[in-house]
Parts: sequence; C-alpha cells; structure tokens
Amino acid sequence: MRFGFVVRGVIYLVMGVIALRLAFGIRGAAMSQMGAIATIGHQPFGIVLLVSVGVGLAGYSLWSAVCAILDPLHEGHSIGGLINRAGFASSAIAYAALLVVTMRFIMGSHSHGTTSYIWIKQLLARPYGAWLVGISGLAGIAGAVLGEIVPGMRGSFQENLDLARRSRSEHSWAMRMGRIGIITRGIVFAIIGVYLVAAAFHANPHHQTGTDGALLGLARQPFGLALLAGAGVGLIIFGVFSMLCARWWRMRAGGSARGSHSPSPSTA
Repeated sequence: MRFGFVVRGVIYLVMGVIALRLAFGIRGAAMSQMGAIATIGHQPFGIVLLVSVGVGLAGYSLWSAVCAILDPLHEGHSIGGLINRAGFASSAIAYAALLVVTMRFIMGSHSHGTTSYIWIKQLLARPYGAWLVGISGLAGIAGAVLGEIVPGMRGSFQENLDLARRSRSEHSWAMRMGRIGIITRGIVFAIIGVYLVAAAFHANPHHQTGTDGALLGLARQPFGLALLAGAGVGLIIFGVFSMLCARWWRMRAGGSARGSHSPSPSTA
C-alpha cells in the first residue's frame, strides 16, 4: 500500500509537470493518468519503470479493496462509514483499470487515445444514456465537493494521517500540501463532472472529458494559462503529498481517527 501511494504520487506529479509545460507553450502527452503512464513508459528503461508502476497500482488497488471489504480502519456501517467504504471500493476499481492500461503498455499496446470519451459514446447511443451520463456528472461534482474540496478546506484529511509522532514542522507541511493538493484535485474532478453534464445535455459523445479535457477547459478561460499553470502546480503538490503519505498514512484505526478522506474514484 505504501509503495502504491508513491506510484500514485508519481503519476499525479507527471500530470502536473505536463500541465505546467503546456501552460508555458510546450506540448507533450495528454494531461491524464494514462498520459502520465505513457510518459513514464517513454523514458529510458521505460518497461522497468512501468513494471514498478504496475506493482504500485496493484498494491494501492488491493489496499483500497481491503479497506472497503474488511474495514481495517473501522469505518463501520453508519451512513458516513458506508460512503467512505464505497469511496475505497471505487478507488480499487479505478486503480485496477489503470493497472490494466499499464499492462497494455508493457505488452506494447498504446491504443489509449480515445478512451476518455468512448464510454460516453456508448452510453449516449442507448435509451436513457444521456440521463446516465448526466447523473454520473452530477455525482462526480458532488463527490469532488464533498470528498475532496470540503475535506481539503477543513483539513479533515489529517484524520487518516498518523502525524502525532511527527515534528511540528512536518505536521505543518503535511497540512499545507494536503490542503493545496486535495483542493486542486477536487476542482479538476468537479470540472470533469461539469463536462459530463454538458456532454449529456448536448448529446455530444466527442465532448472532451477526463482530466485532460478539464485542464484544457481551464486553459480556454480568461487568464487560462495562469489557471492551467496553477492547476499544474497544485497537481505536483498533490503528487508530492501522495508520495509522503507512504510515511504518514495511518495503517489501522487509532483513537477517534476515521477515514474521512476516501480515495477519489476518477483518478483518472
């Protein structure tokens, strides 16, 4: 699980660097988790790096599944606890899907370019498909606000971190990075949800969605390049925070700690 946090952090750090480069006019890979995996695979010893990424994704996905099913953090069966466990379950599925993508890269299949909207196209072609896409978008917005932005602003994510034995300086940096990184990721996820709702409303399967579409949407706004650069920095900070969570994350319930910040399912 701890190695999985490191790998998740590397993926978000690469995404942030790609976004920052684009803000300065340097084009590169797609600003998504799959784009980050592709970038890692294109480095020297890319296959070795991708195998390491695959191991980390498998560990993170397995840990999320354990949290959802066996409940080592004692979330319980209250409404809040079940919501948190559902968040762990969706995270397990999302990172398992990324593991499949990574394995395809290792085996030489790079056909990832259209996956950001192909499922929308399939849904919109079905009866009530637009409703399902729209509901998914609204759920994504709600999840981003309640599961990312609000905990980031309140600092309640620290309940999942074992910071009691850390120095005051380390605790302070953990809170700063967590707030900036989690809120940034929440904003990106909320934009993804908005784009899903727009795709459903306009019945447009080619409407850009996913992290790539959300960040490009920021770039099209007034002062868009500054917003994109800020998002890139925020994602880099989240990546570093995630890697340090390998040291900080609470492996078992202790005292009154509860997992109020469940891993988000998009991650994409």
